Amino acid sequence: MSLPTELSTIFRSKQKSYKMVLILSIIDEIQESNNQALPLNNVAERFLAYYQHNSQQGKKVDSPPAGLASSWNTITHGQVRSLLRTPIGALDSILEMHSETQKIGFKASIQVQLDESTINELQNYALIELEHYNNQIASAFSLKDALTDIFNGYLHAKTQPFAGHPLAALFRQSIPEQIRQLPFYNDNYKIQGSIGQGNWANIPWLAFLDKRITETTQHGEYVVYLFAEDMSAVYLTLAQGVTVPLRERGKREGYQYLEQKVQEMRGLLPLENMQKDEEIYLTSSGLGRDYQVSTVAYIRYDRNHIPNDDQLATDLENMMNNYKLYVDHIMKEQPLKSKPTFKYTIAHLYLVQGIVAYLGHNDLRPVSIEELVANQTTVLISGDDVKHPKERIQHLARALQDLDLLTNENGQYTLTERGIRYFQAFDSSIWQINNEQVAILREYLAAADDNTLSNLAKVIQLAVSIANDLVNFSFEQFNSAFISGMGLQEEWGKVTQENRSRFMLNWLEELQYIRKSEEGYIIRSFEEIVPLDSLTVPERIEQIKTYIAHKGFHYPDGLIENLYLCLKTKPFVILAGVSGTGKTKLVKLFAEALGAKSHNHQFTLIPVRPDWSDPSDLLGYKDLSGTFRPGRLAEVLVEASLPTNRNKPYFICLDEMNLARVEHYFSDLLSIIETQEWQNDRIVTSNLIDKDSLQTEDQAVYGNLSLPDNVYLIGTVNMDETTHPFSKKVLDRANTIEFNYIQLEQYPVQGHSNIETGAIVPNSFLRSDYLQLVDGYEDYRNLVHKTTERLVKINTILEEVHSHVGFRIRDSICFYMIYNEQFQLLSEDEAFDLQLLQKILPRIQGSSSSVKRVLLKLMQGALGKSLPVAELMEDSSDLYQKWSSGPAEEAAKHPQSARKIAFMLRRLEEDGFTSYWLS
Repeated sequence: MSLPTELSTIFRSKQKSYKMVLILSIIDEIQESNNQALPLNNVAERFLAYYQHNSQQGKKVDSPPAGLASSWNTITHGQVRSLLRTPIGALDSILEMHSETQKIGFKASIQVQLDESTINELQNYALIELEHYNNQIASAFSLKDALTDIFNGYLHAKTQPFAGHPLAALFRQSIPEQIRQLPFYNDNYKIQGSIGQGNWANIPWLAFLDKRITETTQHGEYVVYLFAEDMSAVYLTLAQGVTVPLRERGKREGYQYLEQKVQEMRGLLPLENMQKDEEIYLTSSGLGRDYQVSTVAYIRYDRNHIPNDDQLATDLENMMNNYKLYVDHIMKEQPLKSKPTFKYTIAHLYLVQGIVAYLGHNDLRPVSIEELVANQTTVLISGDDVKHPKERIQHLARALQDLDLLTNENGQYTLTERGIRYFQAFDSSIWQINNEQVAILREYLAAADDNTLSNLAKVIQLAVSIANDLVNFSFEQFNSAFISGMGLQEEWGKVTQENRSRFMLNWLEELQYIRKSEEGYIIRSFEEIVPLDSLTVPERIEQIKTYIAHKGFHYPDGLIENLYLCLKTKPFVILAGVSGTGKTKLVKLFAEALGAKSHNHQFTLIPVRPDWSDPSDLLGYKDLSGTFRPGRLAEVLVEASLPTNRNKPYFICLDEMNLARVEHYFSDLLSIIETQEWQNDRIVTSNLIDKDSLQTEDQAVYGNLSLPDNVYLIGTVNMDETTHPFSKKVLDRANTIEFNYIQLEQYPVQGHSNIETGAIVPNSFLRSDYLQLVDGYEDYRNLVHKTTERLVKINTILEEVHSHVGFRIRDSICFYMIYNEQFQLLSEDEAFDLQLLQKILPRIQGSSSSVKRVLLKLMQGALGKSLPVAELMEDSSDLYQKWSSGPAEEAAKHPQSARKIAFMLRRLEEDGFTSYWLS
């Protein structure tokens, strides 16, 4: 028999291998216990056992999520339960989780279909999908390809801004994450990659350190890939750190020490199939000699002769085996490392803010400890009232290093990339951590694994896993689990244990992992930990404008404020203008300034094709077999709808959207936008794709897909003979922003800029606060009445050519005016000018005298004075010539609308027809 439709496609969209293993664990538990409601702990144990057993057998399986644990052998029971939330949520259509009893099982509607034969078939389905998935990940990574990408891209990358460059993720995340899957890797190792600290390194590297003998490349022995400065070759080396030996001993004695250590290690280790000489050439100056004297053995790979992946893996395993022999030898001669400590209270997090602020305000340059001491009045919150300022600053700086905000190279302190973002997130008080800074620290704690985290971060992670396991707990419960987890019951007395536990609970509370409850403490929900924007709306707008300027682009004054107000009013905006004015670039830069980029999938460019004739080109279609083939828009909507993404803004740029008829391919979106309504704290719409219209295997992903409230649609248009005009249906639903008047005499900002995006800006910055006029009417009654009275007068004029507006446009303009008054971005007249320009004038076109009369009457309102309309009906050239080029010769109440009306009048008299869109 075949599986029920509800079960036949549950693995079509995979959450790594977790869903398959979860289902197999549940089936095994059902078959053994003969129960349908299963203890979550039992299922979690089976789930963990699968990964531990297969890992020990050397089989390729998914690693634990980054930030949770370094391997399946070190993961805690609480961490496994936390991990299971993801696959359980993904399978909520068939599974039921009872939070009170902590039991899990199939939903009742599924249970009635699960006879022995069906369970066996479901089990086989999961096993087949799991085997197929594991085979895929076993061959997914290519070290050769990664090295090639570095060779081909690094020199060009050095000409680009440093912060946030994709090569950093390749060195620090992608390659290390894959190498951790290799069989010789174990929990003692730490993988660390570097392309520099704040500036590009001449010699990038990727190091493997055994934490039992060293956790830094400044001293000790480790394995490291070293790339030649000219990218001609990469050396896989067994090397020594040179910074500390040369600093402590001087260059001459330091070299002697390093050379002696080289000879000792060469005599101790086999070092087969490796070079054991000084013929390692990385740079023509600087550290070249340092690398030569400190290298024990190496294998050189020339850029154009990189071996295959099997050979690279064999070479690396050989090098790591030699390294292991050396470490084992050393460990016999020295005691084991001490147990973890926890010496920083939450107060340290506030006290160090002054150091971050000082480094950030001083051009992010390296700063010595002596300079920080000399400026202790601003670096330390207590100013001069410190007996030993140098020791105090050094101690606080170590806390910053443990949080990946600061580096200390040869006594010179520098902010890391994360530290720069932390500095940029400061608000009015540098001595108080804000929500954006909390998010930055939590990002570090979640993204790094056990092998790259500092001791402080490891202890925080331990505490978080304990809190997740306890969920709702008292101080006593946490204290017992935390001290036990630290393994320090004997070393610390009762008072010290309780103090350390209180310190850690303060950390968890400040970092918003927990909150106090009547019984003690409770884990915070996802919605509770969403960071608030630390900047006001005007401050955020200024940051966006600064970011765009430092990227070398310039736009008319007030344009960014206008774009923001339009998106806040309704998530659909049209940018119109002549080709080359930077419309598409504006959308991309605006999104980037809010942290939305292509690589994190929050910015998507969709070029419109002239042959698009229906919504299937955007949303997708069903092929002849009935399988749904999603369009690019549908894929973005699916990702934006995920619970973990619901508070991130997603931008979709429809480039040259009027190459095809918008009303044809965009009709479904136009209708759906008007169905927005509040549902609890979310804005929801009707469905774009109904679940019942899809096959079962497509329903879980694309069924009942709607337009989430964190998606913003921005279309760019050029109006010429190759494009299609817009209907009133489109114009009613969008603000049309036109910027044809370009000042060419604008030049890039001089000097290097460290301004980069990365700020975590929540969706609330852009999401509409009002959907119906009643939502804002009570607080802005006078403004609504004043705006409506203006529109009534305009409607009286527009009725003559049947272009008057309805309630939809009335509400939209009122919302725009309300947001503007709320955030004080433009004057009231400036705001209404833009709405007249963007919502009213695009509706007017024609060749009749009535159209001309309407334009002249609207011009009276735009100028704020009476005009001889009867005379101007014969010849209005004196009127529009004043606005033909450059700044207007006369003052106007609404100058931008006046300029556009003058243009439309001129086209009408010269060509016999006019439209907002004629260029």
